[in-house]
Amino acid sequence: MRSIVTYETQHGSAKRLAEIIANKLSCLCINVDTPFQAEDENDYDALILVFGFRGPYTAQLTKLFVSKMQGKLNYKHLIVVGEGLFSEKEFPSVADGLKEAANPYSFHSYFMKGQLRVDTLTPEEQALLGKFSELTGMQITDMGEFSDDDARSIAGSIADLLDELPTPEDPNAGQTRWICSICGYVHTGDEPPEICPICKQPKSVFKKME
Repeated sequence: MRSIVTYETQHGSAKRLAEIIANKLSCLCINVDTPFQAEDENDYDALILVFGFRGPYTAQLTKLFVSKMQGKLNYKHLIVVGEGLFSEKEFPSVADGLKEAANPYSFHSYFMKGQLRVDTLTPEEQALLGKFSELTGMQITDMGEFSDDDARSIAGSIADLLDELPTPEDPNAGQTRWICSICGYVHTGDEPPEICPICKQPKSVFKKME
């Protein structure tokens, strides 16, 4: 199974988890801020999304990344891996949101306990923790340890899963594909669209993909 791993992280532990998974799968590992080249879309069958998870809104960059795939995941396996400390109970709802946004060929999710290091938080995050401590009387201190063993266990589970999954079939295989030279949007059909639905540029900016 041809795979690619992406990660979104503020403090590095999700990146570490992503790297361990990518090493196990012998595949590319990139930050979600790194744009896909449109011609690379056919180079993978499974997309593994890894993100640091602290609450119901911390996966927004990952969800935005998924939405930018513009339906291309309909014939890809999608696996999401959340890494966090306090938010395991909220993870299923975030995973369901990603599944709905992607509408993938198949969907699978994993969660791993993470860590909190107060001195690595942004000033805004530290201020929120300070307010929380003031209101509750609870002092927030460093907690948890990132576990390479846990990360390797998840990587092994994903590798086993991919060995069992069928290779997705692209319903647009063999059809002509056109790429917008301005924003990278890919259109499938005999002719490019009159106007790009993403950047609103005219038909003339589209180029035929080989």
